[in-house]
Amino acid sequence: MLIYHGLGGNIKESSKKGLERGAKKIQKNAKYLTPTGETGHLKNSIKTKSETTKEGAEAQVFTNLEYAPYVEFGTGQRGKESNIDRPEGIAYKANWKGMPAKPFMTPAYLHAKSTKEVEQEVIKSIKQDINKLGSVKK
Repeated sequence: MLIYHGLGGNIKESSKKGLERGAKKIQKNAKYLTPTGETGHLKNSIKTKSETTKEGAEAQVFTNLEYAPYVEFGTGQRGKESNIDRPEGIAYKANWKGMPAKPFMTPAYLHAKSTKEVEQEVIKSIKQDINKLGSVKK
């Protein structure tokens, strides 16, 4: 515990760096899984953001395109037939064929969660910063 104490306020920064790297891995997988359209706007819109917070640090992988949820969760009857878990507020019109779900963000997140990629990056970042402290001459 003394080693972590040596990081002082930098533990948040160390965690943020690890979260950033983990988020970049999710972003890369999401872009790989994104259906490619004629323009590539959806794939190019997937971004990451990280920040330190009062509690520690957080990172996000996101797209701000309005139509992204429709691609992820589908629309109409075909979307409902895709049988994918969807967040509250995403509804399907029963009287419209629509399009099937083509998930890209959810599988990228679930892969990172199952492989613990993000946690590994945070641990790696903290260990690197601890090692830097150990190499500082007093």
